[in-house]
Amino acid sequence: MSHRIGLVIKYALNIAALIVVIALFIKSLIDVDRSYDSWWYHLPFAARIWGIVPATSYAFQDFLEARYDGFPLLAQFLQGLFWVVFQRVQAANLVSFLSLIVYLYFLKFYFHVRFYLSAIALLAVPLILIHATSCYVDLPANVCLSISILMTYLLYTQQDFLNKRNLFVIFLAASGTANIKMQLIPVVFLILCFVGFKLIKEIIARRMASKSLLTIVPTIFLAAILIFATPIKNIVFYGNPFYPLRIEVMGIVLNHKEALPQDAPDYLKNASRQERWVYSILEINSAPWSIDQGSKNPSQHRMGGFFGAYVVFNLLLFSYICYRVRCRETLVGVILFIIMSLVASIIPQSHELRYYMFWMIALVSLNLYLVSHLERSRENLQWLDTKNLGIICVLFLTLVIFQIRKPSAVKPIFYTLEKHLERHVDFKLVNQIAPGDKVCIVSITPNDFLYASKFHPQLNYSYSVKATDSESECGARKAIKPTYRPWL
Repeated sequence: MSHRIGLVIKYALNIAALIVVIALFIKSLIDVDRSYDSWWYHLPFAARIWGIVPATSYAFQDFLEARYDGFPLLAQFLQGLFWVVFQRVQAANLVSFLSLIVYLYFLKFYFHVRFYLSAIALLAVPLILIHATSCYVDLPANVCLSISILMTYLLYTQQDFLNKRNLFVIFLAASGTANIKMQLIPVVFLILCFVGFKLIKEIIARRMASKSLLTIVPTIFLAAILIFATPIKNIVFYGNPFYPLRIEVMGIVLNHKEALPQDAPDYLKNASRQERWVYSILEINSAPWSIDQGSKNPSQHRMGGFFGAYVVFNLLLFSYICYRVRCRETLVGVILFIIMSLVASIIPQSHELRYYMFWMIALVSLNLYLVSHLERSRENLQWLDTKNLGIICVLFLTLVIFQIRKPSAVKPIFYTLEKHLERHVDFKLVNQIAPGDKVCIVSITPNDFLYASKFHPQLNYSYSVKATDSESECGARKAIKPTYRPWL
């Protein structure tokens, strides 16, 4: 009887996970992402890469031009590709959504974690749920980084794991991370040091011949160039691997266009990065859940996003498993967790959790793997099995879904591009722009991109728009000042 009940519960959890994932897919295809950064530079970058909105039609603000030159652009490249293929801007959302699907498949293939369990457990993290249908690039970057982290975990827990296929997966994941999110490049380098150490040990143990080394060494060198293509390019062209951000090396300030942002709440201005990070992951005085955790309350601004109670639950679960079961998997897991936490807490802007979702993704994934692994090996941990863990995660996910209401995190609201333009564009002003005009849109970020001729086919002609923060930057262009319309 209890076995039948267990099967019914697992069947129900499968259906619940499938419904949520399908809803997110539909939302990705139907709803235009209304998020600030998406229209400020993610979509404009994607549009320029693929010629959807070329530089002759729309020019960024000067400092955004520098970001376009220096930032990793792999995610925007993929967003533009989907935009071109589907001929709708909403398709750019699929980059984030598909990154989540790739990660669920990764957990299934390498860790044998059931789909329903991984989907429900990961989507119970508010930032993951919100980002899954957006054009922000944080989720794809952190998914790639999490794959790198967990592949390294398997490298140190499983024998004979070091083969060409697995090294290629590590290479792809590291390349994806470093060419999507600049803040994560140092973490990628650290992970590759651990991978490299294991690789060197393997080469020594196998006593590989010099002929084999002649193949391995150039391959590693080429892989490193591809992984770190963006910082290498920036060193060559701008003399700064993290251009356009301000970097100081041995007292020398490298070429830059902007300083590193500092968005810590006032009461944590003098706190260490570690302190800010702990406050943020536990959601002590955190902002309401949103895509960037922005808040009008300065004491909450950019804080939280992992669901503090869910973080505590996962920490307690991980501690309980590692205490009860002493094995190689838990020992390496503890070491990995300590290193991962130290790194996440000392990175610049460590409290802005959307940049560093890898910590929560990896923690949840480790718990899912250990519970699934122990269940398969018939270890007796009383109540702890995949069924009960799934029920608990569903409860957390339900709380998150009902807490995020503006807009709905799962339900499509049929917010089209036409509605977006109606809300944020002054069409009377657009109609005054003549064919071939060169105009300057002043201080309406991120609405300025919406004034590009691409979004106004009714005019049946093209013109050139430049976005600026000051009329003094307009030069010979005709300055126009639309009334700023609030973004949300």
